[in-house]
Amino acid sequence: MSETIYREFVIRDEGVMRSLWQFFKLNARAFMERNNPLLVVVTNDEKKRNNMQNRRYWKAVVTPIAEQVWVGGRKFSREAWHELFANKYCPLVEFPLPDGTIHRRRKSTSELTVREFSEYMQAVEAEAASEYGVIFYAGEAA
Repeated sequence: MSETIYREFVIRDEGVMRSLWQFFKLNARAFMERNNPLLVVVTNDEKKRNNMQNRRYWKAVVTPIAEQVWVGGRKFSREAWHELFANKYCPLVEFPLPDGTIHRRRKSTSELTVREFSEYMQAVEAEAASEYGVIFYAGEAA
């Protein structure tokens, strides 16, 4: 069986550290036994979000939301949910224009760093689960 797994943990507190360790304990040996070892990267580098994160976001985060949630008697597209959450959780950026005014807009998710995008996905998943009752399946990956 050939599976792709992708998880990121931003170590900010003991709870996240415990989650990382639990994930590692539950999966590393199984992947090694299948001759498909896990790759562990430790960094504080601020690279832009990557394609694997983006695939996971659309497949394992936004799709279950669009499939499971009804609001006001109707369902909304993945794109509608993406816009709602991006407007809510992406930081604002501002920069001067030649006429002296300051332009403000939300950062695109494609501009987020790996860390920012991980935090963004965690916020989306938390809200979707708590406010809309979305069930995310651990087997869903990129």
